[in-house]
Amino acid sequence: MGEYSKRIGEVGENVVVDFLNLIGWKNPLRNDDIESIDTDFRKRTNGIDGYFHYINPMVSSTIENVIYSSKYSTDPYPISQVTTQFKDRYLELAKAIESFKKSELKQYTINLHQNIDTHFDRGILFWLNNSGTGENDLISRLARIELNTGVNHDGIFLVDNKRIEFIYDSICFAQLKYRYHDIDFIYFNNGLNNDDRNPRNGKIMPVQYINSSILPLRASKDNETTIIINAIENFDRDDLMKYMGIAKNIGCNSQGSTVISFPNYSETEHLPTVNNIKQIFNDASFTSQLEVVNYNNPILR
Repeated sequence: MGEYSKRIGEVGENVVVDFLNLIGWKNPLRNDDIESIDTDFRKRTNGIDGYFHYINPMVSSTIENVIYSSKYSTDPYPISQVTTQFKDRYLELAKAIESFKKSELKQYTINLHQNIDTHFDRGILFWLNNSGTGENDLISRLARIELNTGVNHDGIFLVDNKRIEFIYDSICFAQLKYRYHDIDFIYFNNGLNNDDRNPRNGKIMPVQYINSSILPLRASKDNETTIIINAIENFDRDDLMKYMGIAKNIGCNSQGSTVISFPNYSETEHLPTVNNIKQIFNDASFTSQLEVVNYNNPILR
């Protein structure tokens, strides 16, 4: 288990705000009430734990509205009741987003910005515990459940212990390894953000990265740039080849160096495979500046 399990214990129920600050979602609106548009579900208001919005670097001229709900416990995940509890919490958050769509808060947010073509209204369900025991990966367990709520929204993301630890450990690894550098999130060019107005990196982590299998970061200092690709899953030779291609594409082969990190990388066990993949990749100018490391052990690698 990553370092964030310790952080959950230190921060307790404020763990989500602490995490949001780390990913650049600073000063979210917290513990607000939104007038309910479905009075059969909520008679008067929908309470929300938090709301954050930003200009989406992944889609041009777009506002990203995110309503989040925090569920925190000192007990392990109740595996026998996980599906039922998730559906209840999902519906509760979906209804809050439904009411947000018609709220004065949303209209006020949109009016703050100019040259905006569209907006997305999404949700994040943080479901965390500090038990230190039991299963920590709910996303895989819940991947195949059916959710037919009939509520209109643009997507709800689940963040469990495994997910929040991955993002936290990845960012802390970059900050430690490159402590005198400027650390940014990299914004992929995806065809929806390829105009000159969209930044290619920044301090705000896009919500789309919440459930991604990788977290792309950039460490820069003066004219020196390093591309960092962090993977949530353990070392795999096929994944390494894929991430090498992604890193080369992101940097347009112009970065000074590249780091690809896994949670379990062991130089003793995996270095022969890494060297073999480097030969197969057949681009010495890129692979000579490529390092594969373990983000849970950045000093010893």
